[in-house]
Amino acid sequence: MNQQEEIIWRGIQEKDTAIFERYYKEHYKSFFLMACRYLKDAGQASEIVNDVFMKLWQDGSGMSIDSSLKSYIYKAIINRCLNALNKSKREGFHVELDKVRDVGYEMKQIEDNELMVKLYTAIDSLPEKCRQVFEMSRFEELKQQEIADKLGISIKTVKNHITLALKQLNQAALKSILFSLLFFTKFFRL
Repeated sequence: MNQQEEIIWRGIQEKDTAIFERYYKEHYKSFFLMACRYLKDAGQASEIVNDVFMKLWQDGSGMSIDSSLKSYIYKAIINRCLNALNKSKREGFHVELDKVRDVGYEMKQIEDNELMVKLYTAIDSLPEKCRQVFEMSRFEELKQQEIADKLGISIKTVKNHITLALKQLNQAALKSILFSLLFFTKFFRL
């Protein structure tokens, strides 16, 4: 967590309403848009984002966050979205009990969750400015010129940061795939 996020997190833990409201207003849109991508339902997405923020407000003093605050909130929202999708699938379809318990389906859900956690961990490991530019580009959906203007850097620097982030994320994904292959070949030999 960078110094600015630590100050914000401490403020939330100490129930500083001004800090909490400012952070909520600054980041709500990007969290909401990400939740909408998963759920395709604006009402449900808004509810999930608000629930995560309420949990932070209510339980923040007893919580410990090791990664960045923003990444923690993204992960919490993704997990709630996945839970909501799973719940709606169970309610929306009357699937036979043995299909719901299908090991392949459960493994797929676990793998998807693990991949999302690895992605956000890889994003957290990017250099600070690179991570900031990447998140503004991908999560806040700002154009390169908008990012350059907001951060007071050249558009070429923005492009370089995005290129570097994509290279590092691709390397992290490749390592994850290689690990999975080694794991499966070692434990599931024919």
